[in-house]
Formats: sequence, structure tokens, C-alpha cells
Amino acid sequence: MLSLPEKYKKEANISKITFVRGAMLTGAKKKQFETAIEYIRLTYQIEGFDIPNLVNDDYNCQVIMFLRIKLKNLRQAPFVASIVQKCIGPLCVIEITDGVEEQYSFADKRLNKQNKNSIVIESEFLSPKLPLEFQNDDKTLFSLYIDYDTIMNRSNKHAYYIEMMTKAFLVSNLNLFSSENKLLDNKKLWYDEQRTKLVLPLLMQLKSLKLSALKAKTLVEKSSFNKQIKEKIKELEEFAEL
Repeated sequence: MLSLPEKYKKEANISKITFVRGAMLTGAKKKQFETAIEYIRLTYQIEGFDIPNLVNDDYNCQVIMFLRIKLKNLRQAPFVASIVQKCIGPLCVIEITDGVEEQYSFADKRLNKQNKNSIVIESEFLSPKLPLEFQNDDKTLFSLYIDYDTIMNRSNKHAYYIEMMTKAFLVSNLNLFSSENKLLDNKKLWYDEQRTKLVLPLLMQLKSLKLSALKAKTLVEKSSFNKQIKEKIKELEEFAEL
């Protein structure tokens, strides 16, 4: 699990039925969810005013939750993460493990304007697998950029989470573009909440375009994707050079 201050520690078990009911799972999906999970535990919760809340018409960010979910098999991680993130209103980082490896789930959420008691997921992703018991380069980068003390923007809990989520996506998808290290180390960018919000969508679009370019069947299609890739990289490089 990521390094967090002891004062935020919780260690409370959460019943699987909470999510079965919350997601209204029935039949095969209910069985798949319940069978996949060994336990769900709230491990930490960033609360209080060291990092201010953000409460307005779009967001109700008063806590950031950290869950640990033990699965029998990590192949079920995308399915389980998607259900749990949809059922939890607050911003949440989920460590999903099978006891040997781990993955992290992030989801940016806003209030549903038609029903303020529900949320809309703006974007989400699941990190690649990381070793649980030993360090490797990817895990070192996670600690270097995503541990509690390394997040720079503490103007509010949403800004804090978006910086964490964006950096997690970057270190999970190295070699997307050549200036990614400059982007990661650009303090001026991370302290600018409005600009930081624009980075993750660009990174996700760039990854998607690169995958589409690899699957393109004609030169015309490939050329179109490559043009869009260059445009996204140019925008990201502008953020890296701030």
C-alpha cells in the first residue's frame, strides 16, 4: 500500500453485500463478485482540514478513502474495481491484491447534476501489476511520485487526488511521449489545479490513439491517427515546458 500518515489509519472491514446491493448485482454477476473477493478493508482515510475539502455544485470531496481488496485471482481486478468505484461516493484509491501482486484503481468522480446523492465517474484506470513483497522500477516510481508526502497540490482534496491519479497514470504508461519525465517533475504544473485537470484526459486520449494506430488496417487510417497523436503530444509538451 502507498505510504500514508498514521493519523489517517482506519482498518475497518466492509461487507461484500454493501457493493452487491449498491450495484444491484444479481445472478451471474453477483456470484462472480462474491466468489472473487476474500475481503474488502478500509485501510486509510484522508479527512480533516490539513487538506481542505471541496464542496460545490460539481464536487463533494470531504474525504479520500483507501481500500484494500484481496482477490483469489487478479484477473478479476477490472471487474471488481469498476463495481466498487461506482458504489463509493468519495474519491477512492483501491489497492487490489492476490497476495503476490497488486494493482491500483483510481476514479475521478463528480456529483450527478440530476441527483446530487449519486456520482458520475469522469475517468478511471487500473494500474499494471506490481510486486507486493519486493521493489522493482515501477513500484519505486509509484513511491517516488504518488506517496502522500510527494503530492504537491494541497489546495483541496480533489486537486490532491487528481495530481495523484495523473502521476499514477504517467508512471503506469511510460514511453507514451518523450517529455513525460519533464511533466512528472514540473512543479509549476502540479501547483496549477486548472492545468493539471487537463493533463489526464490528454494522456488517456494519447494512449487510446496509439493503440488505434497499431490496429489501423489502411495507410489512410494510420496517417489520421498519427496526425492526432502528434497534436496530443504537442499539447502535453506545452504543459511539460511551463
